[in-house]
Amino acid sequence: MEIITDYKRKKEWNDFVVENSYPASFLQSWEWGDFNHKILANQIQRWAVVDAGELKMIFTFIKKDLPFGRSYYYCPRGLIWKKDYRDQRTTSYPKVLERLRQELKSAVFMRTCPPSLYQGYIYGFLKRLGFKKPQILTHSKEPGKTLILDLAESENELLSQMHHKTRYNIRLAGKKGVKVRELTPKTEQTDIDIFFKLSKETAKRDNIQIYSKDYYAQLIKYFIDNDLDIKLKLYIAEFNNEPLSAMIVIYFGQTATYLHGASSGEHRNLMPNYLIQWQAIKDAKNFAMQTYDFWGISEQNKAWAGITRFKKGFGGRIITFMGAWDYVLNKRWYNLFRVLKLIKKLSPFL
Repeated sequence: MEIITDYKRKKEWNDFVVENSYPASFLQSWEWGDFNHKILANQIQRWAVVDAGELKMIFTFIKKDLPFGRSYYYCPRGLIWKKDYRDQRTTSYPKVLERLRQELKSAVFMRTCPPSLYQGYIYGFLKRLGFKKPQILTHSKEPGKTLILDLAESENELLSQMHHKTRYNIRLAGKKGVKVRELTPKTEQTDIDIFFKLSKETAKRDNIQIYSKDYYAQLIKYFIDNDLDIKLKLYIAEFNNEPLSAMIVIYFGQTATYLHGASSGEHRNLMPNYLIQWQAIKDAKNFAMQTYDFWGISEQNKAWAGITRFKKGFGGRIITFMGAWDYVLNKRWYNLFRVLKLIKKLSPFL
């Protein structure tokens, strides 16, 4: 077994991610790593495990800063194992962790959010290896549950599986004159401004945190202006040319992911959020996607109650992931951050 810490083959990497994660983990794609490195100026490492000449495991580490000159490494929706190699976890994982301790010894910890669905034996396996549930930076993780639509269904079948109020609201928005359009090269800067304005309004109304305008602009421009394996669409719903709702959808492999959304407090009775979501679902189907990922729901988090109810109205099935896990590399610093509760002083987007 060979562990490579600077894997170079882009196509093999992306093919492996698509074939061995469900829904396809765009956060482990080659392009998402490049976005973090080239645009966000984060250090990244692409690790791979090769066994008998075949790629068996891949994962991207993104270096994140902590106070006092410390850092940690984040592996979003990774580590990804080849499906037929999972029985070798028992012997392979310890070797990977030993190499990790050698290569990342200056870091406080490594955080992973495995793409695997929740299974009790994996949970126990991770604990035996020394992983623990996060005790600091508890907000820096991917959604533990998501809602998935199977796009093999016809449009009529998808509509029939929705909550009756969702179907009604989609039709109401259309009848009332709400129109949905996409960003074009001519409207790019204006539409970025619209998206951020609606995002700020949503954040204030719902008491949530959002990214900076610069981050959204970089995200949109990078994935729209370049010919990449990841595609991005920005949708805007309008009424009489007034923007009411906007959303960003990421396409990778056979999965379309509803990544970011925002809406105005005006004309909410016109139900623009329902029509714009339905348009994105139809476009994903026409774009030959097999899966539509609503990117996170939570029945426990009260702050997510409204968005969870909204998403579940479209039907689909819930899948639950393993959640975030920390592998501590420096116990002294990890415990110091935990004791001092520095979590409240750190950026919410680490």
